[in-house]
Amino acid sequence: MSLQIGTTIAQARRAKNLTQETLADMLGVSAAAVSKWETSASYPDITLLSPLARALGLTIDMLLDFRAAPTDEELTKITAQLREIFDGQGFAAGRDALEEVLREYPTSGALKLVAGGLYYYYLTFALTQADDAEQTAEEISERCLQLFEQGERECTDVREKLSAQMLRINTLTILGRYAEAEQLIEALPAKQVVDPDVLRLNLFLAQGELEQAERLSRRKLLSSVSDVSSALMSLSTAARRQQRFGEAAALIDAYGSVDALFGLDRSNGEMLRLMLALDQGDSAAALDALDRFIDARLAYTLDYRDNPFFAGVQVSVPSPQQIAETQRLTLRSLEEDESYAALRSEPRFQAALDRLRAALPPGT
Repeated sequence: MSLQIGTTIAQARRAKNLTQETLADMLGVSAAAVSKWETSASYPDITLLSPLARALGLTIDMLLDFRAAPTDEELTKITAQLREIFDGQGFAAGRDALEEVLREYPTSGALKLVAGGLYYYYLTFALTQADDAEQTAEEISERCLQLFEQGERECTDVREKLSAQMLRINTLTILGRYAEAEQLIEALPAKQVVDPDVLRLNLFLAQGELEQAERLSRRKLLSSVSDVSSALMSLSTAARRQQRFGEAAALIDAYGSVDALFGLDRSNGEMLRLMLALDQGDSAAALDALDRFIDARLAYTLDYRDNPFFAGVQVSVPSPQQIAETQRLTLRSLEEDESYAALRSEPRFQAALDRLRAALPPGT
């Protein structure tokens, strides 16, 4: 990112009622040199920084706008700017901009957690454009792991450190480094007997702070629903792999009921049904599930801002380009993954893929 020293010099000079010529005389340089500094056409020589700062009544840190780490407000702004680059210019441009920001703040743990999160969020962009998706996924995962490890060391906030630890565990699991993930899990602090959020809710209600109670309750509900869905998915996968197909079907039904009750995305539930039907060798049921999965994918938005259960909780939603990239990755998986080999000769399978393909915007 470019230095803002020119703006700082101009503002401080005007605040002290100095002309460019007066400031130039104080420093033994030409007025043209000061003009170039203020328009960022050039920068002051390093030997002039101390006298320039004294002349303007600033410290060198103030003059250079130096901060060891971005503020929370700046971090939010940086994140939004990076998202715009990823969305508008693609993964490579987003990666370059992200790495440039990391170089500017090399010891900011919070920024590194955000950076790793952005890499994972836009992973589908990289995979849809990669010649070797598996290698690309591994390279990005390794970079994320590095960022999360550094972020954990550099963060001072206890919650940020815990978040970094959980992100590291998830990344190690994705990379197949199970022993390291298990070691980190064992080192996590024990779960508190009393949830502080429950105490906060009671406090909010007792004080009549109903909006805060409502907002916290919705966040807890979304988190709890996610936990229930994750547990049902894991249970159904374990039952399916052990060929307890009846139990797996019941668990998948429960998973779908949760999605339906809370108005959530249905595609994961239909994918679970598709995998179960394939394991059972039931091509007709698999094709039915595939059609429902494609329908759900075409309706996929992950936008819950108007959801009555979670209103006000969601901060951001996927952009149309992100959704298109997700659809493209889905199509690529259906075309190439050997899990679907038994269905590829079926006309209904090709028709389902054609529906998904037709919905993709040109150039994705």
